[in-house]
Amino acid sequence: MTTNEKVNRVQVLLGNDPRAQYEVVETYINIAGDRVLSTMYPFGYADGTTVPAMYEGLQCELAARYFARRGGLGEISHNENGINRTWGSEDDLDILKRISPMVKVVGGSDAES
Repeated sequence: MTTNEKVNRVQVLLGNDPRAQYEVVETYINIAGDRVLSTMYPFGYADGTTVPAMYEGLQCELAARYFARRGGLGEISHNENGINRTWGSEDDLDILKRISPMVKVVGGSDAES
């Protein structure tokens, strides 16, 4: 999926909110991509690593959620004067748990010789 396609998808998820300008949504897509990759590769990943196609939908879901948190969408609790907000899943584990972490095997039998 291209960046334009991801931006379009996120804008649709946000109900074509006029505040969801291209540059803002693209920034959230990049942040969400970093979150997906750090979940997928918990011990680090090489520069230039891209989100695999199978997780691009999750990336868009995260980006939409990040944008929505700028306002009040997704809140399950809100106090006006004390300004306390609560979302259903602030840590996004409901989305991130659908990602399978990957690690690289270092060493092994060849390393001992």
